[in-house]
Amino acid sequence: MAKQLTITEQIQRSPQEVHVWLNDWDHIRSWIGPSLISIDMLSEHAPDDPICKGMKFRETRQMGKMKAKAIITVEQHEVIDGTFIHQAVFDDGCNRMTARYEYVPTESGCDVKWTMVNSPNKWWTKILTIVTGPLMIKMMLKCEADHLIKLKGLIESSDEDH
Repeated sequence: MAKQLTITEQIQRSPQEVHVWLNDWDHIRSWIGPSLISIDMLSEHAPDDPICKGMKFRETRQMGKMKAKAIITVEQHEVIDGTFIHQAVFDDGCNRMTARYEYVPTESGCDVKWTMVNSPNKWWTKILTIVTGPLMIKMMLKCEADHLIKLKGLIESSDEDH
């Protein structure tokens, strides 16, 4: 039973300008903030390589009173017809979530649509997802909505590439 959430926002910068903020680890650390404890590269990429399709890393975040670790695999990270698309799978060993970010150009910048779906891929995670899926979605809604608002603020107040 898949659960889904969607968050939308508008950013007063082009998808290409947003791409800069989602392609560079220093920028990523600035908008995720202190909840991001570490990023450990698992694929054959250097720790400071720009994010790209096929990249795989372990991310550790502080989520409330607990540390959460997930292996993240980037499935898509590109600009297509002016729209920047980033899609990745987050797997913490119990929950498997697919997150898709779409930054669609508008006259004043871009519309952001962020969708996350829990997508269990093992028989036991399908059972656990009935219990943990709604909790994970609720945690991610708060966490990612906060990150999106912070990203918007940083991009719109920055003079980079503008």
